[in-house]
Amino acid sequence: MFSSPILPGLLAFALLAGGALLIVQLVRERRKVITARVSLVAPPSPAPDAREKAAARADAALLRVSVRGLHDSDLAQIAHICARLGIRAGNASLAFAVARLACGAMCAGMALIGLGMLDTAGPLVTLGALALAPAGVMIGWFAPLLIVRRMAKGRATAVSGGLPEALELLVICVEAGLALEDGLDRITVEIRATQPALAQELEVTSADLKILLDRDEAFRKLAQRVDSPGIRSVVTTLSQTLRYGTPLSNALRVAAAELRSDALIALEERSNRLPSLMTLPMMLFIMPTIFLIVGGPVVLRMMDVFAR
Repeated sequence: MFSSPILPGLLAFALLAGGALLIVQLVRERRKVITARVSLVAPPSPAPDAREKAAARADAALLRVSVRGLHDSDLAQIAHICARLGIRAGNASLAFAVARLACGAMCAGMALIGLGMLDTAGPLVTLGALALAPAGVMIGWFAPLLIVRRMAKGRATAVSGGLPEALELLVICVEAGLALEDGLDRITVEIRATQPALAQELEVTSADLKILLDRDEAFRKLAQRVDSPGIRSVVTTLSQTLRYGTPLSNALRVAAAELRSDALIALEERSNRLPSLMTLPMMLFIMPTIFLIVGGPVVLRMMDVFAR
């Protein structure tokens, strides 16, 4: 199945992978040594109190992961995927890294197998193997990240779509005399069947409000997990309302009206873009068919006349 010129490509790929793993291991060991030396001269940190320990346990229970180079919305989406697969929150970053490495190795292997099925052999095949292996690794490395970001964007859209209804329900709860945390718990139960993504985010926010010392930090974490302009607007409104003591129900009602207005404006923008988007498909597919229907009988009649 594999011809002899493929072997140098496989060896080069193995050497590159081994070298990359060795460099990563050396960097990690060096970082550990530096951290140990800094800890020897750093002043002792105060012992965390019971509230900070509870916050740390809540962070672990709410499936938060930490991966450098990724956005908070990407990290939240990785945590949700790992939770569905039954992977613990502490192993989410490791599972994502292993998935990227496995996807890169699989893409490189598929490229080499496809190249090895060729009957021809020579230096071109060897060069192709040397070029396809790193290309497959790069494609496989970035493909899971692109998929995660696509899923995070879809989740943000789903959360923003159900936010006006949730705010109106929260207005009813606040006007009935419930506190903000109790109102969030109540509407989470009500919208869990229709808006599961929004219900999960509001549940996490309610837990943050009960645990964290600063309410602004809880709302800030919500805006970081869900990268959406609507969420940021609502977070800003709630933070200012709780800080300055303005009526919460009025602020929530205004925020819900603004979100519905923004959604209506977005729909109008999409509808106004539709004619320009339909121009090219109409020219390529619809207009030739119309010309064929209109001019086809005339062309056939002229062909018949000239043939006689």
